[in-house]
Amino acid sequence: MLAQPLAPPATPTATPPSPAPRVTVLGDMLPEIGLEVEEEFTFRWPVDRWAHLARTTKKVYSPEFTCNGAKWRILLFPSGNQQADTLSVFLDSVDAPNMPKDGAWHICVQFALAIVNHRDDSVYRSSTAQHRFNPYEADWGFNHLVKLNQLTIPLDASGRALVEDDQAVFIVHMRVMKDVTGYLWHNFVNYDSKKATGLIGLKNQGATCYMNSLLQALFFIPYFRRATYSIPTDQDEPTKSIPFALQRIFYQLQLSDIPVGTTELTKSFGWDAMDSFMQHDVQEFNRVLQDNLENKMMGTKAEGAISSLFVGKYKSYIKCLDVEFESSRVEDFYDVQLNVKGNKNISDSFRDYISVETLDGENKYHANEYGLQVAKKGVVFTSLPPVLFLQLKRFEYDMERDRMVKINDRYEYAEEINLDQFLEQKPVTPQNYWLYGVLVHSGDLTGGHYCAFLRPEKNEKWFKFDDDRVTPCLKREVFEDNFGGEPLLARTSQQANVTVPRAGKRFTNAYMLIYIRNEDTESIFAPISNADVQEHLRIRFEEERVEYEKKRKEREEQHLYVNTKVLLEDHVLRHRGFDLCNFDHKAYPISPVLQLRLKKETTLRELKETVAKEVCSLSSQLRVWTLVGRQNKTVRPDSVLTLADDLFSLEEIRERFTKASPELRVFVEVVDANAKEEPKTDKSLTIFLKYYDPVTTLIRYAGKIFIPNKSQKISEILPELCSRVSLPPNTPLSLFEEIKPDMVEPLKVRQSFGSAELGDGDIICFQKDVSNFKSQVVDSSGATVKLYFDEMHNRTAILFKPRPDENNANPGPEVEIMLHKKMSYDEVVIKLAEGIHANQSKIRLFTSSGLLSKNHINKTSTTTLQDMLNSGFYNQLVVTSVLFYEVMEVDVTEFETKKYVSVSFIDRNSNELGPFDLFVAKSAHTGDVIKAFRSKVELPAHVPAKAELRLYEVISCKIHKFYAKGDDIGAVNSNSLLVIEELIAEDKLSKGDAHVHVFHFNSHPSRSHGIPFKFALRKGEAFSSTKERLLSKAGLLDVKEASKAKFFIIPSGFAKPIEVVDEDILADKTFGPYDYIGIDHVGRPGKAVKDVNAGKAIKIFG
Repeated sequence: MLAQPLAPPATPTATPPSPAPRVTVLGDMLPEIGLEVEEEFTFRWPVDRWAHLARTTKKVYSPEFTCNGAKWRILLFPSGNQQADTLSVFLDSVDAPNMPKDGAWHICVQFALAIVNHRDDSVYRSSTAQHRFNPYEADWGFNHLVKLNQLTIPLDASGRALVEDDQAVFIVHMRVMKDVTGYLWHNFVNYDSKKATGLIGLKNQGATCYMNSLLQALFFIPYFRRATYSIPTDQDEPTKSIPFALQRIFYQLQLSDIPVGTTELTKSFGWDAMDSFMQHDVQEFNRVLQDNLENKMMGTKAEGAISSLFVGKYKSYIKCLDVEFESSRVEDFYDVQLNVKGNKNISDSFRDYISVETLDGENKYHANEYGLQVAKKGVVFTSLPPVLFLQLKRFEYDMERDRMVKINDRYEYAEEINLDQFLEQKPVTPQNYWLYGVLVHSGDLTGGHYCAFLRPEKNEKWFKFDDDRVTPCLKREVFEDNFGGEPLLARTSQQANVTVPRAGKRFTNAYMLIYIRNEDTESIFAPISNADVQEHLRIRFEEERVEYEKKRKEREEQHLYVNTKVLLEDHVLRHRGFDLCNFDHKAYPISPVLQLRLKKETTLRELKETVAKEVCSLSSQLRVWTLVGRQNKTVRPDSVLTLADDLFSLEEIRERFTKASPELRVFVEVVDANAKEEPKTDKSLTIFLKYYDPVTTLIRYAGKIFIPNKSQKISEILPELCSRVSLPPNTPLSLFEEIKPDMVEPLKVRQSFGSAELGDGDIICFQKDVSNFKSQVVDSSGATVKLYFDEMHNRTAILFKPRPDENNANPGPEVEIMLHKKMSYDEVVIKLAEGIHANQSKIRLFTSSGLLSKNHINKTSTTTLQDMLNSGFYNQLVVTSVLFYEVMEVDVTEFETKKYVSVSFIDRNSNELGPFDLFVAKSAHTGDVIKAFRSKVELPAHVPAKAELRLYEVISCKIHKFYAKGDDIGAVNSNSLLVIEELIAEDKLSKGDAHVHVFHFNSHPSRSHGIPFKFALRKGEAFSSTKERLLSKAGLLDVKEASKAKFFIIPSGFAKPIEVVDEDILADKTFGPYDYIGIDHVGRPGKAVKDVNAGKAIKIFG
């Protein structure tokens, strides 16, 4: 269809719109998302005189058309919208801007927009999108559909361009989707979870999404919630009780209208702010939390609740095929860890889990009196729990990359499963389960985000719990969107001239599945009643709720009120700090001023009447000053409010005098009934006075003084100052001006007030001249008011915490001490030693950042407390500054020249002693370490007194370096393990022999454990013989354990491990300095040793 000519100057015309045949390719481009389509429609808009239109028109609309009962049009920017070199095209809703802006009206549309050659529909460029059209977002589309310079050049072999004969056609294909949940493609601006779903979320403290997703999953299991409520907590300290904190969260999730905080819970764990910013594995957290709660439930009526819900049993067995012999062990499990790699779904993973391994040949099983036998080895489930947690092993070790990676492969799970076939015996009742929850991880190994999809009841309603937001969701979001692998759109057919999102594996996928057994559903989901919540909990939580609602209402109505802080003379008389009072500086004591919450329309006269009752005076005797914050962060009296101001509202007064402050602050003094108002002029000023006594080191308010003229000398008020504090008239005085907390400057009394730049509301502090009575001043740091304020300004509360040490059962107390920021390192340590009753010479200090690097604060002659506080991220998160300390066994000065090294001993039979901490000089050599070890540790009797010993360093359970007799050990890493080994004849080499390093691991080389060793390879020796010596050297003397071991050559770098077979002659192979022999202890957990690369595990201390 050809376009009609455009009428000048630039407004395009078109033939009357009519429904065009559906353009198949555009419809195929839109992904199928499993939603009902309300209407599908295609509109074609032919445009001619393209060159003229592009030169003269900024934007132009197509004729309107109707789809799904609403009016639409195409919005075109011929010369680009945001960039001048691209064509911009949008789909525009004509109705949306005219609809009520209450968020109710919306239409959800999938659409494709294309520019097409007017003669050949196969020549086009297009893009797809989906959008929720609403009054706030009426148009949606593409700023960059195609480059303008590509419009008139041929696209393909047809030789045709998008714009040909100065004409083009624009096509939109629309698919209006039925919004089942009501929130499809919502932007969640001003979204209210409670109104939308009846449910609420949990606040994220920083990186606690993993915890939030699990807590929501546990909360919606009523049986678990009921058991949690039944734990006795009436005698528990709220901030230290995990059950109580969990009870509070569950109660608030039931009744609150807004997201619930989890700070009390993490505090009860013994965590601080730093712990809340560390993300952990949700499965690990679940196990640690369940263990803790199970212990808390012991001896209560909740005992056994966790095991009855979550614990199943499996049997690991080895059964001989030719004789009647079976070795088996039944164990509990709280979750089942299923392999994702190599499996397509849950059934595949369960079959993999219970797959049978045949032990034959060299791997025959030693069956006690039957000797070596062919046997089958495997695992089978004997019972399954009512609530089944399945952890999908998305994180695994990649041997080629030599690191852990996330497995993002597609992995499907069903809404209902039957697990009968995986039980040892066919159950009486079918083990049918329905999917209750899916915990999802987005991201990779180094970081990511957790959320939960839960079905609180066995119905079709699913909800997504993403921290503080709860949204209804579709089945597709629960299943298809979290299977992993390539997204649905990537698997649909793509056209060369279609712009679609780049395909690739999704990094968002299911990580943990929670299934509920059908037969237990009714008992598990029995409704919670008030009777299930202990009375003391209901009373306490209801009081908290009422108090919270009261504060919430106050916040909502805050715009109707003016918070008014009234400073009275009595408050000023008791103030001992800077200014006349301290309203909000947390470093100093807050002044107890009169706080009033008054309606904005309250008049000044009504305020006076309220205050008059407080001070037992007549309102007519009250003088009110406004208090204003100055640029130097001080707060001073500014203006006296007169009788003419009495009818002004408090909001008007705040706007006039203290507009920058959200609250009104005033100073109210009681004046004599006969007192006259001082005549205010441009030259007059009112000065406020304080008197400081250096003998008692006390400062107090001494009233105010009116100065009629700024040209008056300061010396003229000296007699009045003496009179104010009952000093003899001619007492020598020293005067100071309070400028700001760290600036208190002396005044020259021969100056005039104007010359001294004193103004209204300024404060003069005066004291007796200390030079006349120095002997009476006990504390020289308070000899003058300037020194007094310097001392006050630099005082700070320091919370000293013992340095965390898992091996120290009694790390020491926490203690808060008031210190001066200019104190030296030694002075700080002395004060701390007094507080914790320790020897000051043995104390080391750390900042929070130093804890991670294990570096203590270096003591120098210039190091002050202020220097220590300026480092450490932790001190930026808390009001009270924090330092960590360690009390050592030796003096710090001695420690500076020495170091701790961790040492183990291995004898000729691979028996291990240690590790032991030795304290040796930093300049020590190998002989010193061995000598110190001999003096501290009694070696086994079979080790000769003159046995030759050698020393080597172990990092990450691998040999790092061998030390010769005179080698310096100063460079040994503090996290390394030093190993002393008895040197025997077996270790010596003959011609053609070679040495190789050997280490132990479990399943893959990254899971190394135990102590590695050096091993001699013999020339021409087949591995079948080498293996016997190697097993003996490794201490694997048990035939059963030895039969399970596997041996690999572990090359350096990222090369794949090579399994060693009996025919191999290892001495003929070339081993580099970082090539190893690895022993895989199949199914045997290894003994951990000190590891510099060990990560931080979840710990709950409460």
